Amino acid sequence: MATCWYCEKEILGFRYKIAGNDCDIECANSQINRTLDFLGRLLGEIPEFVGFGLGYDKPEFFWYIFAETEAAINHIRGACSTALIGFSLYPLMARIPTDDAPEPTVALPDRIILGGVSLGHLDAKTTGTLGGVVRIGEQKYAVSTASVIAPDGAKLGDTIVQPSIEDSPNRAYSLGKLAVISKLAFGSINDLDAAIALVDAEVPTTPRIKEIGRPSDVAEPEIGMNVRKTGRSSGYREGRVLCTDVRIKVIKSSQQFIFQDQFIVFSDSEPFAESGDEGSFVLNNNNDLVGMIQLSFHGMAVCARGSILMERFGFTPPYCFEPTDEDF
Repeated sequence: MATCWYCEKEILGFRYKIAGNDCDIECANSQINRTLDFLGRLLGEIPEFVGFGLGYDKPEFFWYIFAETEAAINHIRGACSTALIGFSLYPLMARIPTDDAPEPTVALPDRIILGGVSLGHLDAKTTGTLGGVVRIGEQKYAVSTASVIAPDGAKLGDTIVQPSIEDSPNRAYSLGKLAVISKLAFGSINDLDAAIALVDAEVPTTPRIKEIGRPSDVAEPEIGMNVRKTGRSSGYREGRVLCTDVRIKVIKSSQQFIFQDQFIVFSDSEPFAESGDEGSFVLNNNNDLVGMIQLSFHGMAVCARGSILMERFGFTPPYCFEPTDEDF
């Protein structure tokens, strides 16, 4: 008979482990939430503490710790020990990500607009990836990050172009008008950097994503899940979810923000994401939308959950991914 190390009750279902100790799922979740709050406080107190995320190597839960210095890692370890945080910590050296502009690439307007291609704000000349074209009724919206299509100074009604001006200075076409923004708030913890543009009626579109196909529904990310994306910079890439419950610092426009409730995707063989892939939709092998890339992070992708994205803008899966009569 196995007993839970935390509550000392008999474990009737699957046995999970925290630092080698058996526990049931209820106690595991309780300890995860406690540690999430504790690490979140440390993240605000230690400048060189970049972020963290929950890992799982069946049956063991643990935490990845991203930090800029060994001193910060030692500080975090000491604080967790003092607070009797029982999880194993896996430190990784990393810098706080910034919003550096990607290198320009040569791009021509796509005959039919689809996910995975270059787009940007006409006047700000930003560059990123069109995640996908999603519908509400007969109206179609292009989805990307706010950093790409609604940068500082942008206003509703501004023109969004495909490709971006940086990628196609003389051939960028008007895609639509900036319609709704879910922007990062300074001094707050944020779960989504996103915006949508109402696609001009005459622009030919498809709900497909380049080299992937049409999203079928929405699913929650799970550690170890196989996923893929098509991005403006790195193209089609396959990877796996490394960790969930991610909280991470990011510097945009010289200000520091904190993302929460993110997940991180990595690839064993090559970088999963590069600068300019922000906005890419991330799908599992069933073509369910799992998330959207918020930023590239040492070759990995920090992603917002697809369910949050859909709910925030009032999209209703799977209907929102269905083509209209005018789509290709």
